[in-house]
Amino acid sequence: MNENENNNPGQPNHQAEQTDMQSSPLQECQAQLQEWKDRCLRTAADFENFKRRTEKEKILWMGTAQASILADLLNIVDDFERALAQPQESENQLRAGMELTYKSLQKMLEKYGVQEIKEIAAFDPMLHEAIMQTKSESIPSGDIVQVLQKGYMFKGQVLRPAKVSVAE
Repeated sequence: MNENENNNPGQPNHQAEQTDMQSSPLQECQAQLQEWKDRCLRTAADFENFKRRTEKEKILWMGTAQASILADLLNIVDDFERALAQPQESENQLRAGMELTYKSLQKMLEKYGVQEIKEIAAFDPMLHEAIMQTKSESIPSGDIVQVLQKGYMFKGQVLRPAKVSVAE
């Protein structure tokens, strides 16, 4: 009778219903898996596009910043050319022209946030580079005796450390 019940078209097939119920969650999981795979691939592609776009923007911003600085430097080059084109009657006139050009350059550096390192008493390896030691009886050991090349900061970071002579 069991065979007849399973083969009877008018009777519900319980075994087929169980198989459908079991495969339904499996099919649902497979569909979700495929959806997550697609999302992952799209996200990875979007991220790669984002990286390329930000790299291009970074290069563009750097070029714009460099062009701005170079345009300001051209004004100082013009100052030098004007000074050199003028007939100099004395050394004082040449010196005055050089001082004006130097002040223009200092103003430009200040405009861009470049500042001279002023801390020149005690040696600080974060700000100074000791390139020689000097014997000194009046200056304590480890302190700066002489600044050989000025150092500069840019927006709170060392652009170039000051080169100094340190007391032994």
